[in-house]
Order: sequence, then C-alpha cells, then structure tokens
Amino acid sequence: MKFGFSRKKWILPAVLVVALLAGAVLVFYPRYAAKRKAKTGTETKAPDRIFTAKKGDLILGVMLTGSVNAKKKHKLAMEAPWGTKLIKVVDENKEVKAGEIVAEYETYDLLLKIDDLKVNLDNRRKDLEIALDELAILVSSNEADIRTARDSVTDAEDAYSKYWRLEGPRDRDEQKLKVDEAKKALDDAEDELSALESEVSTTVYSDAAEEEKAQQSIETAEQKRDTAKTKYNSAILERKIFKRYTQPNKLKELRNKLAQAKLNLKKTKVRTEASLAQKKKQIFQHETQIRKLERDLKKHQSYLPMMTLRAPVSGIVMYGDPDRRWGNPEVKVGMDARRKQVIITIPDMSKMIVDVNLPEQYRSKVSVGDPVIITPDSIQTIKIKGKIDRIAQLPVNLIPWDQNSPKIYRTIVDFSGRDSRIVSGMSVQVEVVSRILHDVLFIPIEAVFEENGKLLVYRKALSGPEKVFIRIGQANNNYVEIVEGLSEGDDVYLYRPFQGGSKI
Repeated sequence: MKFGFSRKKWILPAVLVVALLAGAVLVFYPRYAAKRKAKTGTETKAPDRIFTAKKGDLILGVMLTGSVNAKKKHKLAMEAPWGTKLIKVVDENKEVKAGEIVAEYETYDLLLKIDDLKVNLDNRRKDLEIALDELAILVSSNEADIRTARDSVTDAEDAYSKYWRLEGPRDRDEQKLKVDEAKKALDDAEDELSALESEVSTTVYSDAAEEEKAQQSIETAEQKRDTAKTKYNSAILERKIFKRYTQPNKLKELRNKLAQAKLNLKKTKVRTEASLAQKKKQIFQHETQIRKLERDLKKHQSYLPMMTLRAPVSGIVMYGDPDRRWGNPEVKVGMDARRKQVIITIPDMSKMIVDVNLPEQYRSKVSVGDPVIITPDSIQTIKIKGKIDRIAQLPVNLIPWDQNSPKIYRTIVDFSGRDSRIVSGMSVQVEVVSRILHDVLFIPIEAVFEENGKLLVYRKALSGPEKVFIRIGQANNNYVEIVEGLSEGDDVYLYRPFQGGSKI
C-alpha cells in the first residue's frame, strides 16, 4: 500500500517537468533554427553567373518597345447628327461576320420627326396648289381690271378729242350763227321801222283811222325792233359765256376725266402688279418651304440606316477607339449617343503593324526602311522580321499635356507573314537592325568593368577569377564586341567577384 502511494506521488511532478521541457523546446528551437539557417546562408556561396564567350553575328541597332496594332481598323460610329440612345450592342471580344448587326440606336423620335415632316410637306403642297389657283384667278381679274381702266382712258381721250375737234367748234359756230341771225333780225327790224316811219311822215292820211293804223304799225315795228335787239344782245351774251366759261369748263372737265382715267389705269397696273407680286412671293415661299421640307425629310430618312451599325468585315469586336488615349465612352445599352462617337472598333487582322514611340535621342540612328526583329513579350520564342515603314516628321511629347515629358517620334513598323499568335494590342520588343557584324566574338555588357581608365573582365580560371584587360569594338544594348583579350570559349563572370571598381 505504501509503495503504490509513493508512485502516484512522483507521477504528477514528472508530468509537469516534461511539459515544461516541451514548452521550452517549442519556444527556443525556432530561434535556434533561424540563427543556424542564417549562419549557414552566410557561409554558403551563391552560384556563379558565367557567360561563355562565343563567335557569331552581332546585331547593331536600337531596342525599342511597341505594341501590335491592325494596319486598318474599322471604327464604327453613328454618322447621323441626331441625339439618341444605344438600345443594342454585341458583347466585347465577340467574333462577328461581315454584314452582321453589331449595334442599334433608338429610332422612335426620329420616326416621329419623319412623320411630322411628311404631314407638313403635304400641307405645304396643298397650300401651293391653292396659291397657284388663286394666282390664275388673280391674273384673270387683273387683266380685266386693267382692260376696264384702259377702256376708260380710251373713252376719256375720245370724249376730249371729240369735243376739242368737233363739238366745241360746232357749238362755237352755232353761237356765232345765233349772233349773226339775231343781228340780221335786228337790222331787218330797224330797216322795217325806218321805212314805216319814213312812209308815215310823208303820207297824208284822209282820216284819223288810217293815221292811227299807221301809228300802230310803227309801234309794232318798234316792238319787233326792240325784241330783235334783245335777242341780239342775248345771243352776244351767250357767245361770250360760251367762249369764256362753257367751252373752257367743258374742256377742263374732259381733261380732268382723261387724267383721272390715266391715273386710275396707272393705279390699277400698280395694284395688280403688287397683288401679283405678293401672290408670287407667297407661292415662292410655299415652294421654298416645300424644298426645305423635302430636304429635311430626305435627310432624316437617310438617318434611319445609320441607326444600325453593321460589321464591314469579319473580326473581333472592341469597344471604343483604341487609338484614343482618353475620352472613350463606357459602351453600354442606354448610353447617350452622339455623332461620330466611336463605340466599336473591328481590327483587320489580315494586315498588322507595330506602333513604336521612337525616343528623340535615337532618331539619328533609325531610318525608314531599316530592318527590324520583332519579339513578343509574352512569347519570346517568336522572331518576326519587319522594317521601318514610316517615321513622323515632327516629334511630340510622350505625355501630350506635359510639355516637359520626353520627345518621341511616332513610328510604324511593317512586318509580313501572319501568325495567329500575334494579335492586336500585344506588347513587343522591336530591335532595329542598323548593321550586322558577322563572325565576331562578343559577351554581355554586364561582364565588362572599368579600372583606372581600362576595361577588363573577370575570366574563370582553375585558381579562381582572374582579371583580363580587353579591347572592345561596337556594341548594342545587350552585347559588346571583343577585339582583343579573350578567345572563343572563355568563361567570364557577369558580376565583379572582388570589391572595388565600377561597371561600365
């Protein structure tokens, strides 16, 4: 019993000790392992980066970056100057066939506008027909009015001429004749009276009755003379009135009527010409409105086909204008559309080019026609030959809104051949070949260092790295020609094994 009790007594302390030891191991072992690993890392030497000098063709030129682009891009936009909305558009990156509908715009308001123009055009045409009928009636009535006014002038002229040439002289002659007849009657009466008076004065009457009868004859002759004298005076007065008042007034009246008739004719002509001109102006306005409405109708009807965009060629759909750096709209159904706003671009993949920004400092080293080697960044195994097709005449800022940004020349590289792996938008390296050195010894530029004004490399030897002074020839961005100091097959370090000096 005592023995069992003592075993239980020691088990608990033992378990506690084991737990403490395990905790210590968990705490301190990771620190120990990390220190050991760090110590081992400092003592372990990194593997050497070595390049074996070799002979071959060294391409001299300039290494540039660019992006593949379609030589011809079909940019689709609504050409109609009509505000509307996009109601249908194919998905981006979808392959479409030539002639397939890729986008549609809302045409409801446009159709309403076309209907309004048709109604207005019909109304204006009816107005024109009415105006033409009114013009014909007006021409006829104007001709009648002018004819009536001209007849009035003719009548007035005839009346004036008739009185001046015929009636006036006739009345004047009649007045003269009346005066002459009255004068003759007066003379006859006076002669008769004188004869009676002479006869009575020389005659001796036998009785008073005969003498009284003779006196009565004299009295009758005197009365006849007085009457003839009164008629003669009246005739003279009437002739004076005719000459001084009646004939001049009649002529004046006829002249006034003639002048008024001529004035009325002139007024009629002016009125008819004015009414005719006004009606013709109204017709011209109708015709002008009709022509304008016809143009507007034809123009708006021509907008209808523009509301549907069709793929001009088969290809892949891209949203927006890839040549535009900013300002491309977010293409989606319901967006507001405006004229010439490119919403879809379909590149022609049958002919590709490379767009390159040629830095200003390299312009003198690159010319149109220089051959190039194109290497896609994503597929380094592809090497495509091409040539410089075009270089912009003037440089521009790399960042258009920053005048302090570097100057570049927009350059286009043309390449032949068609590889399905080369697609629009791909980033590529463009090595411009200005010259090829055949069968020369070359090494990477990072293997060449400078010491006290001399160039050297670190060549691998059995005893370790050794300095070898060299003489170099021409170089490109990556490799340099070795003229003297190394042989083909020599291994050189791509870093400086020892401290000091500086890499060129």
